[in-house]
Amino acid sequence: MKYIKVYKVGGSVLKKPGDFLKIAEKISRVKDKKICLVTSAIKGQTSKLVRIFSGAIPQPDFWSFERFVGFGEIQAAMLFEAAFQFNGTTAKAILPWMKEWPLYISLRNRPMLSLEKINEKRDFVLLAKSHKKIKDYIQGFFKKYKVLIIPGFVVKDTKGRIVTLGRGGSDISAFLIAELLKAKELILIKEVEGILNLDPKLQNNAKKIHSLDSTELGIIASSGAQVLNPISLKHQKRLKKVKVISFEQDMRKGKGTEIFFRKGITIKASDTIYTVLTFVGAQIPETSGILSKISSVLAKRKISIFSITISDKLIAIYVEKRRGESAYKLLSPILQESKNLKVLSIKRDIGKIIVRALKFINEPGIIQKIVTPISRQGVNIWEVLTVHTDVMVFIEAKDLKKTHKILHQVFNKER
Repeated sequence: MKYIKVYKVGGSVLKKPGDFLKIAEKISRVKDKKICLVTSAIKGQTSKLVRIFSGAIPQPDFWSFERFVGFGEIQAAMLFEAAFQFNGTTAKAILPWMKEWPLYISLRNRPMLSLEKINEKRDFVLLAKSHKKIKDYIQGFFKKYKVLIIPGFVVKDTKGRIVTLGRGGSDISAFLIAELLKAKELILIKEVEGILNLDPKLQNNAKKIHSLDSTELGIIASSGAQVLNPISLKHQKRLKKVKVISFEQDMRKGKGTEIFFRKGITIKASDTIYTVLTFVGAQIPETSGILSKISSVLAKRKISIFSITISDKLIAIYVEKRRGESAYKLLSPILQESKNLKVLSIKRDIGKIIVRALKFINEPGIIQKIVTPISRQGVNIWEVLTVHTDVMVFIEAKDLKKTHKILHQVFNKER
């Protein structure tokens, strides 16, 4: 099954009925013999279904509501099946009520679906039944059909009831299907020719990024870019490559942005030891220009800033240990220039460890998982910073090796 390619078509591409035939024609011309298409609903359809049901039923039953709002993706899968058949391509839509349906989960909670289009996380476990369905039915279908179509967003639970993966769940479906099929590539079909360096709705000079690694994609997606649901990346295990292309392109030429995945969890101790310079004061976020003043003073002496922490009472600046005292002397005059700053302190010999994984995106409890075993070993944590895929742990340099070993033991089973 490693030669299967999984395509996922986003709702932003499906704006009108004619788009189904246009996309089906392009995919039909791709030389790959085995293609699985995961589809979103036509643009705005899920929100429309949510409003209809909520308007009709004041206090909707969870199961009835979930079954109803997933029909946008099901309709899209049926339309794609007809579109492929119209242009002479053998295709079959696998729908939730069929015995061949492959996505089964155990849903651990039952949050009501959002009325707005956002990325939601649902706590679930993929059941072994999903693997069995792929083996018993889906593999055989590829001998008869060039394209299999599976609606995204919808799954079935342990009792065979239709439920959803939350808003933005079609991207999660695409990753689950790609993993189940052991696909060599997941291709996301978008409006634009790939991932752009700027939002084209705000800037008209945006340029395509040709390649990214998975960590960069995770940061971009979780920072608000409408590339894909960042939570979907948590389900990547064996998949090696994702490509983002435009539906207007010739899909055979392979243009777009390519994303390559790294191993699950990396734990890296920084080679640099830091000195931390901390301004203490009041109303620091309201003190306009303070960061510009600090950075410009240090930039003139080519002193790099490795990290900044800011709160209402402090600004902590991390610089190389060897430049620490020079930086302190350069920044001292700023105390006299700002009425909101009271003290500038210096802390030497701080080390940093970065723990990085896609699964950390929107992951409750990850800080506790990292901090608790460190504190139990008597290591004092200077600071913890989290940014999307990264958890940065600052400790005293003398505890760097010890902390690195502790974290390796914590995550050893998951690597």
